Amino acid sequence: MKTLSPMKKLIAILMIALFLTGCASTETPAQQPSDSGGMTKLSYLQIDQETAKQKMEADDGHVIVDVRRQDEYDAGHIPGAILIPNESIITERPEELPDLNQVILIYCRSGNRSKQAAQKLADMGYVNLYEFGGIIDWTGDIVTGNEKATLSFDSFDGGGPEYSILLGEDIVSYEQQREYSSPDHEDLDGASYDVTFTFAGLKPGETTMTVQQRSPIAGNMDHIYSVKVDPNLNVTIEALTTEDLDMAVVSVPTLVIETPKKTFYAALEDNSSAREFAEKLSAEVIEVEMHDYGSFEKVGSLPWSLERNDESITTEPGDVILYQGNQITIYYDQNTWNFTKLATIGNVTKEELLDALGEGNVTVTFWVEWSE
Repeated sequence: MKTLSPMKKLIAILMIALFLTGCASTETPAQQPSDSGGMTKLSYLQIDQETAKQKMEADDGHVIVDVRRQDEYDAGHIPGAILIPNESIITERPEELPDLNQVILIYCRSGNRSKQAAQKLADMGYVNLYEFGGIIDWTGDIVTGNEKATLSFDSFDGGGPEYSILLGEDIVSYEQQREYSSPDHEDLDGASYDVTFTFAGLKPGETTMTVQQRSPIAGNMDHIYSVKVDPNLNVTIEALTTEDLDMAVVSVPTLVIETPKKTFYAALEDNSSAREFAEKLSAEVIEVEMHDYGSFEKVGSLPWSLERNDESITTEPGDVILYQGNQITIYYDQNTWNFTKLATIGNVTKEELLDALGEGNVTVTFWVEWSE
Protein backbone atom coordinates (compact mmCIF):
# COMPACT_ATOMS: atom_id res chain seq x y z
CA MET A 1 0.00 0.00 0.00
CA LYS A 2 1.28 3.44 -0.93
CA THR A 3 1.71 5.73 2.08
CA LEU A 4 1.64 9.52 2.24
CA SER A 5 4.66 11.49 3.20
CA PRO A 6 4.48 13.43 6.53
CA MET A 7 4.08 16.69 4.59
CA LYS A 8 1.17 15.35 2.51
CA LYS A 9 -0.50 13.97 5.65
CA LEU A 10 -0.32 17.45 7.24
CA ILE A 11 -1.81 19.07 4.13
CA ALA A 12 -4.65 16.52 4.06
CA ILE A 13 -5.47 17.15 7.73
CA LEU A 14 -5.54 20.92 7.20
CA MET A 15 -7.86 20.58 4.17
CA ILE A 16 -10.32 18.44 6.17
CA ALA A 17 -10.28 20.97 9.02
CA LEU A 18 -10.98 23.85 6.64
CA PHE A 19 -13.85 21.92 5.04
CA LEU A 20 -15.48 21.20 8.41
CA THR A 21 -15.08 24.85 9.46
CA GLY A 22 -16.78 26.04 6.29
CA CYS A 23 -19.76 23.77 6.95
CA ALA A 24 -20.20 24.96 10.54
CA SER A 25 -23.40 26.82 11.49
CA THR A 26 -23.33 30.60 11.87
CA GLU A 27 -25.23 30.07 15.11
CA THR A 28 -22.75 29.46 17.90
CA PRO A 29 -23.33 28.95 21.61
CA ALA A 30 -22.39 32.10 23.52
CA GLN A 31 -19.59 31.70 26.02
CA GLN A 32 -18.10 33.65 28.90
CA PRO A 33 -15.13 33.03 31.24
CA SER A 34 -15.96 30.76 34.16
CA ASP A 35 -14.67 31.01 37.72
CA SER A 36 -12.30 28.14 37.04
CA GLY A 37 -10.59 30.00 34.21
CA GLY A 38 -12.28 28.06 31.40
CA MET A 39 -15.33 28.95 29.29
CA THR A 40 -18.96 28.44 30.34
CA LYS A 41 -21.65 27.73 27.72
CA LEU A 42 -24.57 30.14 28.01
CA SER A 43 -28.21 29.41 27.23
CA TYR A 44 -28.63 31.64 24.20
CA LEU A 45 -27.10 31.73 20.74
CA GLN A 46 -24.86 34.37 19.22
CA ILE A 47 -25.41 34.87 15.49
CA ASP A 48 -23.87 37.18 12.93
CA GLN A 49 -25.92 40.04 11.52
CA GLU A 50 -26.47 38.42 8.12
CA THR A 51 -28.05 35.45 9.86
CA ALA A 52 -30.14 37.88 11.92
CA LYS A 53 -31.42 39.50 8.70
CA GLN A 54 -32.46 36.09 7.38
CA LYS A 55 -34.33 35.32 10.59
CA MET A 56 -36.10 38.69 10.38
CA GLU A 57 -37.52 37.65 7.01
CA ALA A 58 -39.07 34.47 8.44
CA ASP A 59 -42.80 34.40 9.19
CA ASP A 60 -42.36 32.71 12.56
CA GLY A 61 -43.76 35.26 14.99
CA HIS A 62 -40.31 36.47 15.98
CA VAL A 63 -39.71 39.72 17.83
CA ILE A 64 -36.72 42.06 17.55
CA VAL A 65 -35.68 43.56 20.89
CA ASP A 66 -33.59 46.72 21.27
CA VAL A 67 -32.14 46.82 24.80
CA ARG A 68 -30.67 50.32 24.68
CA ARG A 69 -32.04 53.47 26.35
CA GLN A 70 -35.11 55.33 25.09
CA ASP A 71 -33.06 58.22 23.69
CA GLU A 72 -30.83 55.81 21.76
CA TYR A 73 -33.86 53.99 20.39
CA ASP A 74 -35.51 57.26 19.32
CA ALA A 75 -32.35 58.34 17.51
CA GLY A 76 -32.50 55.27 15.26
CA HIS A 77 -33.46 51.61 15.51
CA ILE A 78 -34.00 48.52 13.36
CA PRO A 79 -37.49 48.54 11.73
CA GLY A 80 -40.02 46.65 13.82
CA ALA A 81 -37.81 46.49 16.92
CA ILE A 82 -39.46 47.02 20.29
CA LEU A 83 -37.66 48.75 23.13
CA ILE A 84 -36.97 46.85 26.36
CA PRO A 85 -34.00 48.58 28.05
CA ASN A 86 -31.43 46.22 29.53
CA GLU A 87 -31.72 48.07 32.87
CA SER A 88 -35.44 47.19 33.04
CA ILE A 89 -34.82 43.45 32.69
CA ILE A 90 -34.31 42.29 36.26
CA THR A 91 -36.21 39.27 37.60
CA GLU A 92 -39.74 39.66 36.21
CA ARG A 93 -40.51 38.55 32.66
CA PRO A 94 -41.12 41.60 30.43
CA GLU A 95 -44.81 41.98 29.62
CA GLU A 96 -43.83 42.60 25.98
CA LEU A 97 -42.49 39.01 25.83
CA PRO A 98 -45.29 36.75 27.11
CA ASP A 99 -44.22 33.62 25.16
CA LEU A 100 -41.18 31.75 26.48
CA ASN A 101 -40.88 29.86 23.18
CA GLN A 102 -41.02 32.90 20.88
CA VAL A 103 -37.98 33.58 18.67
CA ILE A 104 -36.31 36.68 20.17
CA LEU A 105 -33.59 38.59 18.30
CA ILE A 106 -31.62 40.92 20.60
CA TYR A 107 -29.26 43.80 19.90
CA CYS A 108 -27.88 46.95 21.53
CA ARG A 109 -25.29 49.55 20.50
CA SER A 110 -22.10 47.51 20.48
CA GLY A 111 -23.08 44.03 21.71
CA ASN A 112 -22.36 44.33 25.44
CA ARG A 113 -25.83 45.08 26.83
CA SER A 114 -27.47 42.64 24.40
CA LYS A 115 -25.38 39.79 25.83
CA GLN A 116 -26.34 40.79 29.37
CA ALA A 117 -30.02 41.00 28.44
CA ALA A 118 -29.95 37.66 26.57
CA GLN A 119 -28.50 35.88 29.58
CA LYS A 120 -31.03 37.42 31.96
CA LEU A 121 -33.89 36.38 29.69
CA ALA A 122 -32.42 32.88 29.41
CA ASP A 123 -32.32 32.68 33.21
CA MET A 124 -36.07 33.51 33.21
CA GLY A 125 -36.82 30.53 30.96
CA TYR A 126 -36.84 31.95 27.41
CA VAL A 127 -35.50 29.26 25.07
CA ASN A 128 -35.19 30.80 21.57
CA LEU A 129 -32.82 33.70 22.17
CA TYR A 130 -30.50 35.03 19.46
CA GLU A 131 -28.03 37.82 20.24
CA PHE A 132 -26.58 39.55 17.16
CA GLY A 133 -24.39 42.36 18.44
CA GLY A 134 -24.72 46.12 18.03
CA ILE A 135 -26.45 48.55 15.75
CA ILE A 136 -23.12 50.28 15.10
CA ASP A 137 -22.28 47.34 12.80
CA TRP A 138 -25.75 47.09 11.22
CA THR A 139 -25.82 47.46 7.43
CA GLY A 140 -29.59 47.10 7.03
CA ASP A 141 -32.35 49.70 7.31
CA ILE A 142 -32.57 51.96 10.36
CA VAL A 143 -35.70 53.82 11.38
CA THR A 144 -34.87 57.45 12.14
CA GLY A 145 -38.43 58.79 12.31
CA ASN A 146 -41.40 57.71 14.39
CA GLU A 147 -44.33 60.05 13.85
CA LYS A 148 -47.10 59.52 16.35
CA ALA A 149 -50.83 60.16 15.94
CA THR A 150 -53.37 61.56 18.41
CA LEU A 151 -57.13 61.45 18.89
CA SER A 152 -59.02 63.69 21.35
CA PHE A 153 -62.54 63.39 22.78
CA ASP A 154 -64.67 65.55 25.10
CA SER A 155 -65.95 64.48 28.49
CA PHE A 156 -66.92 65.89 31.90
CA ASP A 157 -66.94 64.89 35.56
CA GLY A 158 -70.05 63.30 36.99
CA GLY A 159 -71.18 60.98 34.20
CA GLY A 160 -69.29 62.13 31.14
CA PRO A 161 -68.21 59.55 28.56
CA GLU A 162 -65.38 57.15 29.28
CA TYR A 163 -63.32 55.85 26.37
CA SER A 164 -61.57 52.55 25.65
CA ILE A 165 -59.64 51.22 22.65
CA LEU A 166 -60.26 47.98 20.72
CA LEU A 167 -57.64 47.15 18.07
CA GLY A 168 -58.03 44.56 15.34
CA GLU A 169 -54.27 43.95 15.48
CA ASP A 170 -51.63 45.21 17.89
CA ILE A 171 -49.59 47.32 15.47
CA VAL A 172 -49.58 50.41 17.71
CA SER A 173 -49.22 51.18 21.40
CA TYR A 174 -51.08 54.06 23.01
CA GLU A 175 -51.14 56.31 26.04
CA GLN A 176 -54.22 58.06 27.44
CA GLN A 177 -54.18 61.48 29.09
CA ARG A 178 -56.83 63.69 30.65
CA GLU A 179 -56.54 67.50 30.46
CA TYR A 180 -59.04 69.79 32.18
CA SER A 181 -60.04 73.06 30.52
CA SER A 182 -60.19 74.91 33.87
CA PRO A 183 -57.33 75.02 36.42
CA ASP A 184 -59.86 75.06 39.30
CA HIS A 185 -61.76 72.00 38.02
CA GLU A 186 -61.65 70.31 41.43
CA ASP A 187 -63.96 73.02 42.78
CA LEU A 188 -66.44 72.75 39.89
CA ASP A 189 -69.40 70.45 39.33
CA GLY A 190 -69.28 68.72 35.95
CA ALA A 191 -65.88 70.15 35.00
CA SER A 192 -65.09 69.47 31.34
CA TYR A 193 -61.90 67.84 30.10
CA ASP A 194 -60.31 66.33 26.99
CA VAL A 195 -59.33 62.68 26.73
CA THR A 196 -56.35 62.36 24.37
CA PHE A 197 -54.91 59.10 23.02
CA THR A 198 -51.36 59.17 21.61
CA PHE A 199 -50.45 56.28 19.30
CA ALA A 200 -46.92 55.04 18.49
CA GLY A 201 -46.10 52.44 15.85
CA LEU A 202 -44.96 48.97 16.89
CA LYS A 203 -44.75 47.24 13.51
CA PRO A 204 -45.81 47.98 9.90
CA GLY A 205 -49.37 47.05 9.01
CA GLU A 206 -52.99 48.16 8.71
CA THR A 207 -55.98 47.41 10.91
CA THR A 208 -59.25 48.83 12.18
CA MET A 209 -59.77 50.39 15.59
CA THR A 210 -62.89 51.01 17.64
CA VAL A 211 -62.97 53.76 20.26
CA GLN A 212 -65.79 52.82 22.62
CA GLN A 213 -67.61 55.79 24.18
CA ARG A 214 -69.66 54.81 27.23
CA SER A 215 -71.64 56.99 29.64
CA PRO A 216 -74.57 56.28 32.00
CA ILE A 217 -76.16 59.64 31.12
CA ALA A 218 -74.66 60.77 27.81
CA GLY A 219 -75.29 57.55 25.86
CA ASN A 220 -73.02 55.07 24.12
CA MET A 221 -71.27 55.34 20.76
CA ASP A 222 -68.54 53.55 18.82
CA HIS A 223 -66.04 55.49 16.69
CA ILE A 224 -64.43 53.40 13.94
CA TYR A 225 -61.01 54.23 12.46
CA SER A 226 -58.47 52.89 10.01
CA VAL A 227 -54.97 52.64 11.48
CA LYS A 228 -51.89 52.40 9.24
CA VAL A 229 -48.25 52.02 10.28
CA ASP A 230 -45.62 52.47 7.53
CA PRO A 231 -42.17 50.76 7.44
CA ASN A 232 -40.71 53.71 9.36
CA LEU A 233 -43.35 53.18 12.08
CA ASN A 234 -45.14 56.45 11.30
CA VAL A 235 -48.80 56.22 12.32
CA THR A 236 -51.79 57.46 10.31
CA ILE A 237 -55.36 57.31 11.68
CA GLU A 238 -58.47 58.07 9.61
CA ALA A 239 -62.14 57.97 10.59
CA LEU A 240 -64.20 55.47 8.60
CA THR A 241 -67.63 56.39 7.30
CA THR A 242 -70.56 54.03 6.90
CA GLU A 243 -69.68 53.78 3.22
CA ASP A 244 -66.10 52.86 4.10
CA LEU A 245 -67.36 50.07 6.32
CA ASP A 246 -69.75 48.92 3.56
CA MET A 247 -72.63 48.90 6.05
CA ALA A 248 -70.89 46.09 7.94
CA VAL A 249 -70.49 47.64 11.39
CA VAL A 250 -70.53 44.82 13.90
CA SER A 251 -72.11 45.27 17.34
CA VAL A 252 -69.50 45.11 20.08
CA PRO A 253 -70.28 43.99 23.65
CA THR A 254 -69.04 46.04 26.60
CA LEU A 255 -68.93 44.62 30.12
CA VAL A 256 -70.65 46.94 32.60
CA ILE A 257 -69.54 46.66 36.24
CA GLU A 258 -71.69 48.55 38.75
CA THR A 259 -70.37 49.07 42.28
CA PRO A 260 -72.17 50.98 45.05
CA LYS A 261 -70.12 54.11 44.24
CA LYS A 262 -69.24 53.95 40.55
CA THR A 263 -70.01 52.19 37.27
CA PHE A 264 -67.08 50.92 35.18
CA TYR A 265 -66.99 49.90 31.51
CA ALA A 266 -64.59 47.12 30.55
CA ALA A 267 -63.40 45.89 27.14
CA LEU A 268 -63.92 42.14 26.80
CA GLU A 269 -61.04 39.87 25.76
CA ASP A 270 -61.01 37.98 22.47
CA ASN A 271 -61.28 34.43 23.79
CA SER A 272 -64.00 31.80 24.09
CA SER A 273 -64.40 32.37 27.84
CA ALA A 274 -65.15 36.08 27.38
CA ARG A 275 -67.55 35.34 24.51
CA GLU A 276 -69.44 32.81 26.63
CA PHE A 277 -69.47 35.31 29.51
CA ALA A 278 -70.93 38.03 27.23
CA GLU A 279 -73.54 35.61 25.90
CA LYS A 280 -74.74 34.69 29.38
CA LEU A 281 -74.80 38.33 30.54
CA SER A 282 -76.79 39.28 27.44
CA ALA A 283 -79.56 37.03 28.77
CA GLU A 284 -79.43 38.10 32.41
CA VAL A 285 -78.00 40.62 34.84
CA ILE A 286 -76.11 39.05 37.74
CA GLU A 287 -75.21 40.27 41.20
CA VAL A 288 -72.06 38.86 42.79
CA GLU A 289 -71.12 39.10 46.46
CA MET A 290 -67.39 39.84 46.44
CA HIS A 291 -64.77 39.91 49.18
CA ASP A 292 -61.11 40.86 49.47
CA TYR A 293 -58.43 38.26 48.96
CA GLY A 294 -54.66 38.60 49.25
CA SER A 295 -54.76 42.43 49.36
CA PHE A 296 -54.89 42.53 45.56
CA GLU A 297 -58.40 41.48 44.44
CA LYS A 298 -62.13 41.29 45.05
CA VAL A 299 -63.47 37.80 44.34
CA GLY A 300 -66.92 36.20 44.23
CA SER A 301 -68.77 33.17 42.85
CA LEU A 302 -70.53 33.19 39.49
CA PRO A 303 -73.97 31.55 39.17
CA TRP A 304 -72.56 29.25 36.48
CA SER A 305 -69.24 27.91 35.21
CA LEU A 306 -67.43 29.16 32.10
CA GLU A 307 -64.97 27.56 29.72
CA ARG A 308 -61.38 28.21 30.84
CA ASN A 309 -58.49 29.58 28.79
CA ASP A 310 -55.91 29.62 31.57
CA GLU A 311 -52.45 31.03 31.05
CA SER A 312 -49.79 32.63 33.24
CA ILE A 313 -50.78 36.27 33.75
CA THR A 314 -49.41 39.10 35.84
CA THR A 315 -52.46 41.20 36.61
CA GLU A 316 -52.77 44.97 36.59
CA PRO A 317 -55.40 47.18 38.27
CA GLY A 318 -58.63 46.87 36.29
CA ASP A 319 -58.17 43.27 35.10
CA VAL A 320 -61.32 41.14 35.33
CA ILE A 321 -60.29 37.50 35.78
CA LEU A 322 -61.99 34.10 35.68
CA TYR A 323 -60.56 31.74 38.31
CA GLN A 324 -61.25 27.99 38.41
CA GLY A 325 -64.06 28.45 35.90
CA ASN A 326 -66.65 29.75 38.37
CA GLN A 327 -65.01 32.59 40.30
CA ILE A 328 -64.81 36.18 39.05
CA THR A 329 -62.24 38.61 40.37
CA ILE A 330 -61.56 42.31 39.94
CA TYR A 331 -57.89 43.04 40.50
CA TYR A 332 -56.71 46.29 42.06
CA ASP A 333 -53.06 45.22 42.37
CA GLN A 334 -50.57 42.80 40.81
CA ASN A 335 -50.60 39.02 41.13
CA THR A 336 -49.10 36.29 38.93
CA TRP A 337 -50.99 33.03 38.44
CA ASN A 338 -52.60 30.74 35.85
CA PHE A 339 -56.11 31.95 35.08
CA THR A 340 -58.30 33.40 32.31
CA LYS A 341 -58.58 37.09 31.53
CA LEU A 342 -62.16 38.14 30.73
CA ALA A 343 -61.96 41.93 30.41
CA THR A 344 -60.03 45.08 31.27
CA ILE A 345 -61.24 48.32 32.83
CA GLY A 346 -59.15 50.86 30.95
CA ASN A 347 -57.35 53.85 32.46
CA VAL A 348 -58.18 53.07 36.07
CA THR A 349 -55.92 53.26 39.11
CA LYS A 350 -55.67 51.11 42.20
CA GLU A 351 -56.92 54.03 44.30
CA GLU A 352 -60.03 54.50 42.12
CA LEU A 353 -60.89 50.81 42.35
CA LEU A 354 -60.37 50.64 46.11
CA ASP A 355 -62.56 53.71 46.55
CA ALA A 356 -65.34 52.22 44.41
CA LEU A 357 -65.19 48.69 45.82
CA GLY A 358 -64.69 49.71 49.46
CA GLU A 359 -63.44 47.56 52.33
CA GLY A 360 -64.87 44.15 53.15
CA ASN A 361 -67.76 42.54 51.29
CA VAL A 362 -69.47 44.35 48.42
CA THR A 363 -72.27 43.54 45.96
CA VAL A 364 -71.22 44.11 42.34
CA THR A 365 -73.63 43.95 39.41
CA PHE A 366 -72.50 42.71 35.98
CA TRP A 367 -74.23 43.01 32.62
CA VAL A 368 -73.42 43.56 28.95
CA GLU A 369 -74.30 46.47 26.69
CA TRP A 370 -74.07 46.14 22.90
CA SER A 371 -73.08 49.02 20.68
CA GLU A 372 -75.50 49.92 17.91
